[in-house]
Amino acid sequence: MRGVAAHRSAIMDTLPAMSENFRIERGWIIVNGTRQDDGSIELGTGGEMRFSPFDAISERGSAHITWGHIFTASVQRLAFWRR
Repeated sequence: MRGVAAHRSAIMDTLPAMSENFRIERGWIIVNGTRQDDGSIELGTGGEMRFSPFDAISERGSAHITWGHIFTASVQRLAFWRR
């Protein structure tokens, strides 16, 4: 049980940091980070990168974008364009 509690604590500590690096506005996923020379994305650098849900699918690995972010942005786009 001790291992599970330590694992859960480690996950909960990273959740606020993850949410600080992402926000979703009007169907765009905005990532707090910059692109490195090797093509990867360094999070938390203060730069802003903007991804559509379609672009975010291909950048999921390097930008640590979750399916939840992609789904939320997609729903926002549908609601926004329906107006």
